[in-house]
Amino acid sequence: MKTFKLFAVILFLLPLSLLANEYLFMHLDSHRFLDKEGETTILLDYQIPYKSLLFEAGNGAYFAQVEVRLSIASQDSILSEQKIDDVIGITNKYDAQSTHKAYYNRLVIPMDEDSLKIVFTARDVASDKVFSRSIFTRALPKDSRLSDIELNSRILQVEEGGSYMKKFLRNNRILEPAVSLIISKSHYDHAIVYTELYSREENIGEDLLLVLSLSKDEKIVMEDYLDISVNSFSNALSLKIPLEDLETGKYIGKLSLLLDDIIEEKEFDLVISEEQEMLYRLFADPDEEYILMRYFMSSRLPRNWDKMKEDSKRYYINSFWQEMALSSRMSVEGIMDIIRERVDHSNQYFATIKPGWQTDMGRIFVRHGMPSDIEKGHSSTESRFAIKDYQIWKYTTGMKPVYLFLDIQMNNNYRLIYVADDDMEAENPDWMRYLGPDFDVDLLRN
Repeated sequence: MKTFKLFAVILFLLPLSLLANEYLFMHLDSHRFLDKEGETTILLDYQIPYKSLLFEAGNGAYFAQVEVRLSIASQDSILSEQKIDDVIGITNKYDAQSTHKAYYNRLVIPMDEDSLKIVFTARDVASDKVFSRSIFTRALPKDSRLSDIELNSRILQVEEGGSYMKKFLRNNRILEPAVSLIISKSHYDHAIVYTELYSREENIGEDLLLVLSLSKDEKIVMEDYLDISVNSFSNALSLKIPLEDLETGKYIGKLSLLLDDIIEEKEFDLVISEEQEMLYRLFADPDEEYILMRYFMSSRLPRNWDKMKEDSKRYYINSFWQEMALSSRMSVEGIMDIIRERVDHSNQYFATIKPGWQTDMGRIFVRHGMPSDIEKGHSSTESRFAIKDYQIWKYTTGMKPVYLFLDIQMNNNYRLIYVADDDMEAENPDWMRYLGPDFDVDLLRN
């Protein structure tokens, strides 16, 4: 029998020290299991969101390196220290700004003492951001019937996971851990609870009742009863919790093992989230956004834009702003503010019969901002046309491009007729005819 009723709002408050630039945002969790001899093994899982890492381009991909150090102590005596280098590679640079993609790793620690102190430190080599945490844990009693509860977000077939995900292999399937304890119902259909049921030889063949429940504010919102038949020393159990009918919020889960009475109970936390899609857009009209995108990535935009569905257009617009943020090493909101200011400036100073940002001057200003140097003049009386005003814009950043604009119709609609060191712009091959044979080409040097 299942019932669902929950409403919750979660507010996470972080100390100011954790918000400092030197903090590496990631998740760490540990679980205890028993081996056949009844000895405890600790599985130390960590999850690093791609967005927390600084990826650098190399060999046709993007890489981040994380240096992990582990110190294991008992009663103030250091038992062991080790260093692990995680090299994380991605081929799609958009993944570096993903809010839900992450790197996972698992460290296996045999527990030879009754209690341990584990100090875990991780450092992103490129950004020098650091994460550090201490874990104090005790061995499971040798007669434990249940392991700790491990929360997972999905089950993958072996061929679906990367080679490093084989560390999470269980019964020929990969269980992707939810180390953060947060599972988004926008991306996953179930939360998966994994545990191991242990039995002594004299218990083989017995039938047990397992109760899986979720509660919020001491109110049970879900309860499942499962009949379990014990057939070996270690029995692996993967239990699915459907997310569709559960509202967002924090839940307390409980797994109870019963025979005639409660034998053992284990609790776990689960946070269900639901992401609202971020819509990045500078203009209300997506077709205007397409014009803007062409200023920066014309060769990689779809040619059938007019025939595309709104969802596809929204995908390209979001991807464009994410790439802009990534290449400028800014937030999406930050780079959008800069481009918005440039569009507003262009509309104020370069507008003609069309918006200023859509003119030649506006396009260059939106792409590069204020020129480092502007030189104004007018064409020669010896040109084949009437005397016309021109402006030369020079930039000292990037490829140090130079642009020459001419007011061909003498209506303040300056047209780009010459460009240097910018492959995205085209010049008029007859530009000298507009300026006259005595035009000083040295003015175009940068």
